Amino acid sequence: MLSTNERTRQLNGTCVDSVDMELFLHYSLIPSLFIILILSFLQRREHRRQRDDTSYLLTNHFEIIIPLDFLGTFNNRWSYGIAFGATANKIMFLFSEGYQPLQVPQWAQAFVLLIGGIEVGLSHLPFFACLSSEFQLVSSILGFSYSLTWFAVTILHITQCPHGQFLGRYETLVFYWPTLLCLFFLLGYFLHMFVKSLRVHLGWELQTEEKPFLELHQAEHVKQLLKRRPLQEEKKSWFQTRIYEWDPCFQFPSRMIGTTVLAFICLYLFIVIEFCMFLYVRNELDVFEGKLESYIASTNQTGSLTLIILQVKELMNVTKGVWVVTILPASLTCVSYLFHILACYRKHMKRLWAGNKHFLPLKFHNPSSSESVVAIARYSGWQIAYILWGYLIIHVVQSLGGVMFMYGLVLPVTHNRGLEMLQGLGIGILTISIVLGLMVLQVWIATSFFLQPKMDTADKQKPLALNNRQQETTWSSGHLGNFIWTTWSCSTRGRSLFQ
Repeated sequence: MLSTNERTRQLNGTCVDSVDMELFLHYSLIPSLFIILILSFLQRREHRRQRDDTSYLLTNHFEIIIPLDFLGTFNNRWSYGIAFGATANKIMFLFSEGYQPLQVPQWAQAFVLLIGGIEVGLSHLPFFACLSSEFQLVSSILGFSYSLTWFAVTILHITQCPHGQFLGRYETLVFYWPTLLCLFFLLGYFLHMFVKSLRVHLGWELQTEEKPFLELHQAEHVKQLLKRRPLQEEKKSWFQTRIYEWDPCFQFPSRMIGTTVLAFICLYLFIVIEFCMFLYVRNELDVFEGKLESYIASTNQTGSLTLIILQVKELMNVTKGVWVVTILPASLTCVSYLFHILACYRKHMKRLWAGNKHFLPLKFHNPSSSESVVAIARYSGWQIAYILWGYLIIHVVQSLGGVMFMYGLVLPVTHNRGLEMLQGLGIGILTISIVLGLMVLQVWIATSFFLQPKMDTADKQKPLALNNRQQETTWSSGHLGNFIWTTWSCSTRGRSLFQ
């Protein structure tokens, strides 16, 4: 069997990658700062302040451009979200601590990651600055040029060495196609912005108002509040009740759209990286399994050691199969959770607009101003990190459940022990049924014998007042046996599963 490095060399042939993506990231800071300075010089000050004599030449020009208003921007939401998606590869490298521009001791790794995050942010800042600039003719040209440069360099990097040592063929394309798709969308959008701004500049079209006083969806929300609610609500589909329901009177701000798009792409990249690590571990386990087989063939033993080795091989095969199968349900769980986050955000924002804070914990009813500002800055990064770690935890838990299912139901049938499995399963179901029946019986006895009768015939249940106090005390003292009996039944059921 060929090693992964030898297989990669055979796939790539004479691969000479002339593009170092990390080095290009460093040099991209030069045009990035140049674009930001140009757009900042074109930006006009809304409020002229008293300045010293050294800045009188700037008049009312040169204001640091705001690349994105996270608090209340509803225009170009998907464009900003796609621009966030173009940074997904670099963010995943930061998440895995694989991108380290400086070599420092272990205790200073946090500062290096902070510097790397600032560098990645500055290198992709022109995308957002060109999208938000008021001078669309200049910003569209600069944004198109900068996006085209990144697109061309990424294509060159993929075509020179498309294969890898984990996934084999087209591994580089598997990692970079979301970035290429986002850059291609930005190219098309900047081209559309250039054509539109050029027509406005030539007087062929009228310039539309960019920032209306009241957004259309907000006005529709106010109208909906003033309307009477229908007596009978419309029936909702399974997707609307379980996953997501579209609301025309509500729009998510750019922060939520960008966070969602970036979370989707980062989740995809995380799954790909996890699968690559699985392939590496699987190859190592295959080598270990081959050594075990050669050991069994050389010793010709049929004792307990051989039985243990066969059980270890079976465990490895089951674990590998279950891990691959559970990738899909774990990923679907996280995707549904992303839609759940959007639904909860919309529901909570509507409650806050109405002045309802009862659903919040008490300590968040009146948060400090500094904590609120810091929470706004932290939200996107922390939410994506929670989703990625949550996927890993869900995948591990589902894999453990799959292994238990295989050893509890599937493997006994394949080993001709189906009757024993059915017998143990029947005993377990019977035990649970008896326990549930006794719990229902306890409620019925308490209702019938130990509570006083209803005070009114219209009452739904009896009052919380004891009728036979001495008998109830005697009956309650005997419930210690429930703990002993339940513990014994659980232990016997556990031994029957793993025998």
